Amino acid sequence: MFDYNTRAAKFKFQGEVIVPGDKSIAHRAITFGALADGVTQISNFSYSDDLAVTTKIFKELGAKIHTEMSNNDMIIKGVSHQFKPLDHPLDIDNVGTLESLLLGVLTTSNNEYTINGGDFLKKRSIDRLVVLLQQMGANFQKLSADYLPIKMHGSEELEGITYQQDISSAQIKSGLVMAGIYAKTPTTIIRKLPTRDHTEVLANYFGADVDAKPDIITINPKHTHLTGQSLMIPGDFSSAAPYIAGALLSKGSEIRLPKVGLNSTRIGLLNVAQQMGANIILESHSINSVEPYGDLVIKSKKLHGTTVTAKQVPFIVDEIPLIALLASQAEGQTVIEGVHDVHLQLSDRIRNMRVELAKLGIIMQVNDDSIVINGEQSIKVKDDVDSHNDHRIAMMLCVASILTETSFKIKNIESIDISYPNFLADFKKVLVACD
Repeated sequence: MFDYNTRAAKFKFQGEVIVPGDKSIAHRAITFGALADGVTQISNFSYSDDLAVTTKIFKELGAKIHTEMSNNDMIIKGVSHQFKPLDHPLDIDNVGTLESLLLGVLTTSNNEYTINGGDFLKKRSIDRLVVLLQQMGANFQKLSADYLPIKMHGSEELEGITYQQDISSAQIKSGLVMAGIYAKTPTTIIRKLPTRDHTEVLANYFGADVDAKPDIITINPKHTHLTGQSLMIPGDFSSAAPYIAGALLSKGSEIRLPKVGLNSTRIGLLNVAQQMGANIILESHSINSVEPYGDLVIKSKKLHGTTVTAKQVPFIVDEIPLIALLASQAEGQTVIEGVHDVHLQLSDRIRNMRVELAKLGIIMQVNDDSIVINGEQSIKVKDDVDSHNDHRIAMMLCVASILTETSFKIKNIESIDISYPNFLADFKKVLVACD
């Protein structure tokens, strides 16, 4: 475990940062590339702890994967839906996205697999997805009192189901899409609210037939034959988010973020910031790629409070800590509504965010279905803080550190390596001490 001592000065952002390739898209690109027939070439692939686990898992299942670290390229020779049987467990560590994708993928195989995970995933419920996959024809057996490890035996004779969403979960939806594309009959997901759509986008790009509408998704499995593709992964919006928030909050800042992914289901923070009066310029917007991207220019701006509606919440799940920080420094009150589903999926993140911001003198009210944050709160360091091994909280605390002249320690800073190993180096490069 590593700690990080912040500097006893206020800073602003000046310059340009190229953020790593989008992790959410990369997980899915590896999955589809490994599952498909033929070769998949991925450019702007950025290695991180999470993606190293996903790569390892699909290598174990038989895919040939080569990574060119010098130019961030990856080449995958897929298995054409013929995964290897294994005599050892697949250890997915604490990679939640991989858990959902893998459960869906392996449901379509006649082989038996055991999936194990780290301490976090062992305590996180997968019951909703498991029940749905059982309804399609897979068998699961718990091997301990925890949710993982679990033994599963899939089937090549899966039947599609109709699922009326009870929570707005992109991960549950992704697991069903992965299973549904190889079922014998269509699978229908009746949405509670729209969520991230990377799985549907890439499924269709690789050759599946997923009809995604705002209120309903239909996975049509007939004649599915996934084939290898070439794609460029845009910059990760969630990795760009700390710079966006920091530049808005630190007076005199101006920063440029080239080729950031602008998928409409991922840029919830951008929309919330603009509701709060943010000055953000979009340049060089590309809409002809698999996933849209563009250059963002952010300048500091005094923000005002806003109401974040329940419909917006699925698009800010990664950025809630940063939005809480933005709200605490804005004029007036900010209310984030409809967070009940997020509570179910990310209860630790919300609780830990509140605890750690309180150590910096920032208070908020967290209810079962809303978060209320009063603005213009002064940052008053009362104690050192802890990431709780949550990379999103760690990066938010780094942003908070540039807004105060009081230094403090961020414990377990290495959690950032999960998604953005070079974050601290990139962060420091664009910091300029305030006059």
